[in-house]
Amino acid sequence: MAEKTLLVHTMGCKVNQYESMHLKEALDLRGFSPASEDSNPEVIIVNTCTVTQRSDRNARILIRRARRSNPEAFLVVTGCLAQTSGEEMLSLGADLVAGSAWKQKLPELIEKRQRGVLAGTSYPLGLGPEPVKRFDAHTRAFFKVQDGCETFCAYCIVPHARGPSRSLPPEEVKNGLITLKEGGHREVVLTGIHIGNWGKDLNPPKNFMDLLDLAEAHGPERIRISSLEPLELTGEVTERIATSRVLCPHLHIPLQSGSDGVLKRMGRPYDAGLFLDRVMNAARRIDDLCLGFDVIAGFPGESEEDFCATKALLQKIPFCYLHIFPYSPRKSTPAYGMAGQVEEGEKRRRAAALKELSAQKRGEFERSQLGKVHPALGEGKVEEGFLTFRTRNYLEVRVKWEGEKPPGELGVKITGRSGKNLMGEISCR
Repeated sequence: MAEKTLLVHTMGCKVNQYESMHLKEALDLRGFSPASEDSNPEVIIVNTCTVTQRSDRNARILIRRARRSNPEAFLVVTGCLAQTSGEEMLSLGADLVAGSAWKQKLPELIEKRQRGVLAGTSYPLGLGPEPVKRFDAHTRAFFKVQDGCETFCAYCIVPHARGPSRSLPPEEVKNGLITLKEGGHREVVLTGIHIGNWGKDLNPPKNFMDLLDLAEAHGPERIRISSLEPLELTGEVTERIATSRVLCPHLHIPLQSGSDGVLKRMGRPYDAGLFLDRVMNAARRIDDLCLGFDVIAGFPGESEEDFCATKALLQKIPFCYLHIFPYSPRKSTPAYGMAGQVEEGEKRRRAAALKELSAQKRGEFERSQLGKVHPALGEGKVEEGFLTFRTRNYLEVRVKWEGEKPPGELGVKITGRSGKNLMGEISCR
């Protein structure tokens, strides 16, 4: 019997990465083994993203290349772009296009060689209650506990692609955390599209603090929160992270703009003052907190004054990094037809200025950590006599190392920089 082979391409966010790993595991149980593109895989899956026009363009390029390189393969396109643009994906050469609502059934559909476009609007949580059990070569595991979003920000296509908010029930969260812990993972990253909304759709309703209770009680020694909205960074959440021995001092928060006028047009439910109060309280209360923000450059109607307000706000905050997105028009969103569209060249200029500010702030944060000892986990493989360790506050530190990767945390002292790398030494084992 011929070997069944599989190649999976993943684009976009951590949720997509998690779902691709889940697909690989499910298909492994059905007898599929991994393959490379040049080994004529029997099945190719492209798990797409549609958050920007660039994401769409890259997905189209990848789909065409996959079809051209492997004309006999069964080509499956899934993910957010499959949900919003299914017929187009079929025209690019896909055999099966399965939107978000059909991901749970993909292994069965692939076995049957189902063809056509499947993009309904009855959204399950994901690919099943069982978490991904194996993250190759990683001490860190992702665990999707929530999917979907109902915020409908003016620029965002994700609610159309992912559907309403759905939460993994508490018992399944508990069992998933135990499975990952028993599987040897020392850190679990709780992921979702709007993770701070976890539990609100359950009966009886739960909240984000209940999720943290479960994570601390049943997870491994490190729990990382993937992203949290400004309104969800309450004093209670901040205090919980500050006093926890498990929750990592790392918060990624979508700011999007520091201008109140722009935030209002975006449909964001906070102003710059609230954002500043919440993150500065967290920075004061949580030792060595690593803060990262999402920022959109060139949203429709964003003036130079608005952009300067964003930079001025960011200058006040001791953050570590920015994820910068030049505004990308998405059909079916309110911002698509807004007046005051910013020219592409101006978007690029503003994005470049934000990138420069991000580098400045990262340098300041890293210098503030020099001489400090952090519990850190080894990641990846030993290369040229060095192993990369990741601290609880999300810094990567290269350390001279011989032998196998250590199974647990070690104390790593940050000693300086070499090129782009933070360097350190083992302080205690």
